[in-house]
Amino acid sequence: MAFPNGADGHRRPSPAPGVPPMYVRYLRDRLLEAEAGLTAMNERYDRTKAAFDRCYARRGITPDSDIVGYINAKAMNPELKFWYAKVEHFQRELAAYGAALTGLAAADQMLAVDGPRVPADRQRARTGRPNLNRVG
Repeated sequence: MAFPNGADGHRRPSPAPGVPPMYVRYLRDRLLEAEAGLTAMNERYDRTKAAFDRCYARRGITPDSDIVGYINAKAMNPELKFWYAKVEHFQRELAAYGAALTGLAAADQMLAVDGPRVPADRQRARTGRPNLNRVG
């Protein structure tokens, strides 16, 4: 099942045979949600870390002056841990949905009937020797 051609005349990718188009749309929507969530959590973490840096800089604890004290204070701050965990969560979601969509697109290309083919006369001739993991 192919998606209709776009206004620009290019063929839109179709999902691999047997994959419902609604599932592809679901994955794409979740990918966009994960991207928006990652952006929001990243901004929240950056703001929280900036406030943390300002607070500890007033006490004279900075990465330049007291790296051990800075790392210990950062490790003890529950809010930084929380927002960083949220950032990591959305990074994992983004990677998972992106990988699923990339895999479906790759399967579609591999299974495409009218995809680009290498003509038989351009394929490498066999030398009669076994191919021992040679590139090319």
